Amino acid sequence: MKMRVMYSSKKGKMETYANAIGQACECLVNDIPPAYPADKERLVLIGVTMKGAPSDEVRRFCSELNPSRAQNVALFIDGPKDSKGEQILKNTLQMAGTNVIDKTYYVKCGLFGKSISLEERQAIVDWAREMIATVSEGK
Repeated sequence: MKMRVMYSSKKGKMETYANAIGQACECLVNDIPPAYPADKERLVLIGVTMKGAPSDEVRRFCSELNPSRAQNVALFIDGPKDSKGEQILKNTLQMAGTNVIDKTYYVKCGLFGKSISLEERQAIVDWAREMIATVSEGK
């Protein structure tokens, strides 16, 4: 399946989560904004650190993810569950016309450090594989 992982965070741990998914699923990993835009991706997983509203850069990127660039999007978020910022991102993606998978994965990133435990790695990879299965089954 053609997919990509993208992230926007100043926290190194978020990049580590994104790279863990990329390695396990054998797909590209880019920060936002990417050097090359998404193109005909079946699935894009977006990781962001959420404190209040999403950054203009992330919001602009999500507003350009129309169905010809990304058919399905799922979010993994460092921040509170069901936050206003998360809802803004989901609404922005839906207005662009892409399908938003409503199973957000929540991570906890501290201010320092990039490493994640084996359990954290396995949990996010399992979530990513679940998102792939959801898209493959057409749910």
